[in-house]
Formats: sequence, structure tokens, C-alpha cells
Amino acid sequence: MQPGRERQLVTTAILLGMFLAALEATAVAAAVPTAVGQLGGVSRYSWVFSAYLLTSTTTVPMFGKLADLYGRKRTYYGAVFLFLLGSALCGLAQTFGQLVVFRAIQGLGAGGVMPVAITLTGDIYTIEERGRIQGLFSAVWGSASLLGPLLGGLITDALSWRWIFYINVPFGLVSAWMLHRWLREEAPRTRHKLDVLGTVSLTAAVTLLLLALIEGPEAWGWGDPRTLGTLAGAALALAVFFWQERRAPEPMLPLDLFKNRLIAVASAGNVLIGVLLYSITAYVPMFSQGVLGGTAVDAGTILAPILIGWPIASVLAGRFLLRLGYRRISLAGSSLIVAGTLLLARTGAGTTRIEIMVAMMVIGFGLGFASMPYLLSVQNAVAWNRRGVATSSVQFFRSIGGAVAVAALGALLNARMAVTAGPSVDANAILDPALRSRLAPGALSNLTGALSGGLHAVFVALAALSIAGFFVSLLFPRGSVREQTHQDSRAAEI
Repeated sequence: MQPGRERQLVTTAILLGMFLAALEATAVAAAVPTAVGQLGGVSRYSWVFSAYLLTSTTTVPMFGKLADLYGRKRTYYGAVFLFLLGSALCGLAQTFGQLVVFRAIQGLGAGGVMPVAITLTGDIYTIEERGRIQGLFSAVWGSASLLGPLLGGLITDALSWRWIFYINVPFGLVSAWMLHRWLREEAPRTRHKLDVLGTVSLTAAVTLLLLALIEGPEAWGWGDPRTLGTLAGAALALAVFFWQERRAPEPMLPLDLFKNRLIAVASAGNVLIGVLLYSITAYVPMFSQGVLGGTAVDAGTILAPILIGWPIASVLAGRFLLRLGYRRISLAGSSLIVAGTLLLARTGAGTTRIEIMVAMMVIGFGLGFASMPYLLSVQNAVAWNRRGVATSSVQFFRSIGGAVAVAALGALLNARMAVTAGPSVDANAILDPALRSRLAPGALSNLTGALSGGLHAVFVALAALSIAGFFVSLLFPRGSVREQTHQDSRAAEI
């Protein structure tokens, strides 16, 4: 256990790194249209998001394993270096292809920053303190993710889209220096073997799945041999991944972890948390700007109520978790999420901005409550030497849920819009304020109705998934947090 002041400084450094990684995942939402407009590649703009989500998702378990093998500090340095390198290169990108590649490098680093940061807090805080401190971290993570679109719009309008990436560099360096200066770590030295085949096969599976979801509906068609072949390739790569994880001496994602009911339930819950968070971040601002009208800043502002609900609920969940247990807290959060998404599913062309913001507030409270047990139950259920890979699985499942859901719901949106307004509908015109102002009233009404119908289908799907999340919460085993916490000699020491 580190002294109080040093621990506070280490916590500050970790919070800063986590804030940057979470913020970057969504801040680019407001900057990418401008960036792509300057660099070209409008028809493939979604790859700027997909490249980042892909690499930041599939490398999370690997970084968790590295943290257990090499120590938290060294792994964190490597992740921060990759993240800042990718950020600087993104700001310097001169072509669309360069921007996609540099976003992938940035995602590699982000895949390590957040799980290692969360793992470190499990090392330096006792079980009694972890609920409170992880409530703070969960609030920071959620707030940064949802603040991103608003902040991205402000920076893009005031400076340039390139500053979305440049601004990470000085703050990231400060975070790494603070950790180097004040974190004391005696990392165990063990013989190790990284699971390269596991990482490669999982990356291939997710890449091919995203390719099918993004390119299949628009460019190829669902029945096209290229789409079917890509989906078959994804299934084959996933089969190789599971085969490798069963035989590898040090798997990137140990499958035996999921024999623990607590971890299995929390993993399913984290998938749904990621689905809701990233999908809301992607599609609610689109409704605000495209259906209700407004600027990029207006689109970001509509998410603001979540920034109020999530932190408050996270802090409350952290304080009451030991008293109430994982199951009750997760059920409370899941119930609120269901209520909020059902409100969102009622949206239509006549919906007001206030109605959307009320739904966002309710969902924010729900996410704040639900995310805590899904994180702490995993972290507390394993021994110290597996805490890195177990904790990293939380972010892995959230990111994989978000990456796949955003692509799948995008396909649903496009399909619904094509039915409503015809396959040639161009939603870009209604999302760009300059183009929107030049549309004839009839064309504007047609596009607004098509987009509203498509997004309504997306929101109904999210409501159905939130109901599934409620039933997942019911599967949490009963009992106190202490009864479900792994005990080992190192845990007793801290």
C-alpha cells in the first residue's frame, strides 16, 4: 500500500490517462465530417471510427496479460506511447488512408491505457475502498465518453479538427510522468509466452465481421458472395480463436474465467453496456441534428443529461455496493435503463429535444448504477496475478459490444431509410446545416421522415436489448460482495 499523498497523485495520473482515452473514442464524432471533407473519402468515413474501435477492442486482453506478466507500470508506458504517437500522426494526416491507419495505431494504445489504469486501482486500494474509487473512475469514463461529441464540436469550430488529436499529447505525457514519479511497483518476474495466434485470430474475426456489416448492406448486398464469404471468414477466425484459447499455456482471454458465474454474467452485462453507450453516442446526436435540426454543438448538447446522471449514480453505487451487493445494484440500474430506452423508443418527427433529454437523464442514472457491479464483480473475483487480464475483459466486452452494435444498427438504419424514402436517399444533406438550408421543403420533409423512421427502428432495437440486459442482471448470484470476493495472500496484504 502506498502512502496517502503518493496514492492520490497516482490516482490523478490514472484518471487523466483514462479520461483522454475515453474522450478520444467519441470526440472525433464531431470532427470527422470536417476532416473527411478536407481529406476526401466520404463514402468510407465510418472506417475512421471502426479502425479505432477494432484495435482498441481486440488488444485489450493482450494488454491485460502484459500487465500481469511485465508489471502495470511498464505496460502503461507502452500503451501511452502508442496512443500519443497515433494522436500526433492523426493530426498530421494528409490523406484519408493515412488517417485510418493512424487511428488504428491510436486505438492500439487506447486498448492498453484504460484496462491497465483500472487494474492499477485494484492494486493500490483495499476492497472496502474499491467500490468508492471505482465509482469515481466509472463516472470519469462515462462522462468523458459522452462529453466527447460536445467538446469535439467546440474544438473543431474554434480551432481545427487536427486539434482533437494534438490536445492529447501534453496531457498524456503529464500522466505518464506522474505515474513514473510516484507509483511504486514490485512487479513479479515470471517466464511468459504471449498468445499471438489468439490476438491475431480475434482481430481477424472482428475485422471481417465489421467489414461485412459496414460494406455488405451498401456496397455489396447481403446475398453477395463477398458478404457471405466475409461472414464465413469471421466465423472461421472466431473458431480458431476459441481453439487457441483452450490450448494456449497463457491465453490472452482465459476461457476458464467464465466458469465463474459472476464473471460470465458480468461479461454479458458489459457487452450490453457497450452496446447502449456507443449506440446512444452515435445515433442520438444524429436524431438531434438530422430530425430536430441544429448544429454539431446542439447534437452534442443533447447528451448532456447523461453526464449528470451517470456520475451521481456511480458514486451512489460505489457507496452502497458492499451493503446491497452486486445483484440489487445491477437490477436497479437495468430497470432505469429499460425505462429510459422505452422513452427513447417513442421518438418520432414530433418529439421535442426536452423529451430526448429526459430519456438521456434516466439512461444516465441506469448506466451509472449498472456499470459498477459489472466492473467490480470481475475485479474482485480473481487472484492478484489474474486481475489484469480479468479487469481488461470488462473494457474488451464493452468495446466489442459497441463496435458490433454501431455497425449492425447502422445497417438497420440504412435499410429502414431505403424502405421509407427509396435506396437513393442521401442523409448527408440533412446532417450538414449548409446543405440542409438549400433543400426544397418537400425534399427536406422526405429526408426528415426517412431519417426519423430509420432512427426509430434503431431506438426500438436498443429498448429490446435493454430488456435483455435486465434479465442478465437477474442471473447475478445472490450474496454479499465479501462472500463473492477471491481471497489470496496478496489481497490480504493490501
